[in-house]
Amino acid sequence: MEQSQLISKSIADAIIERPHGFSIGSRHFYLYPVTLGKIYVLRDLVDSLGMDATALRENPFAESLRLAQEKREVCCQILTYHTMRGKDEVFDNRLVQKTKKFLLRNVEEKDLAAMLIICLTSDKTAEYVKHLKLDKEDDRMKQVMSVKQDRNSFTFGGKSVYGSLIDTACERYGWTMDYVVWGISFTNLQLLLKDSVKTIYLSEEERKKVHITDVHDEERIDASDPDFIKKARAFMKGE
Repeated sequence: MEQSQLISKSIADAIIERPHGFSIGSRHFYLYPVTLGKIYVLRDLVDSLGMDATALRENPFAESLRLAQEKREVCCQILTYHTMRGKDEVFDNRLVQKTKKFLLRNVEEKDLAAMLIICLTSDKTAEYVKHLKLDKEDDRMKQVMSVKQDRNSFTFGGKSVYGSLIDTACERYGWTMDYVVWGISFTNLQLLLKDSVKTIYLSEEERKKVHITDVHDEERIDASDPDFIKKARAFMKGE
């Protein structure tokens, strides 16, 4: 399977928030996609690993195996939180401790390392942004905004995750803060806002200063098109 097809399949899995399943003995677990809330729960634990980001990128299994050997308890704690589904399970201390103890007693180092790779590399938003060419869309919007002569508007806020992410999602989609933080995967949350439709109106004078074309028209999918399903499948396959 080609790289673009692999990424398209990965994006499809991200959209439906497909978990990764694994078994230890007779017990079966799922690694659920991380939410914004879970990222904050995991942040200090991940920092305490002393992970070598370069080594993880160049030889992920070797680095994760080192961490599994040197920081086994922390790794099991991280793995435990990834198996928790939603806010209630994450804050169920008895469930968390019970699962962590089971993993400490039963998971082998190589299996812990393999699961740790999935946990530490689960957010592939940057890869998806490049594959979907959303970075180029950002460049196009910056070019348009550079000629926009609106001297009567001022923008305030958006200096933290509250305004730039949580409030934006709540206002746009009518979601509660709890849903934004715990109910949707962080990958889907980022990509929804990243690729949301934005319209910028320019005066005739401003329009003449813009020298870009809509290079993505042929890649967009119109849900009203009778051939939508066919085109959507081809799009997700990277064709």
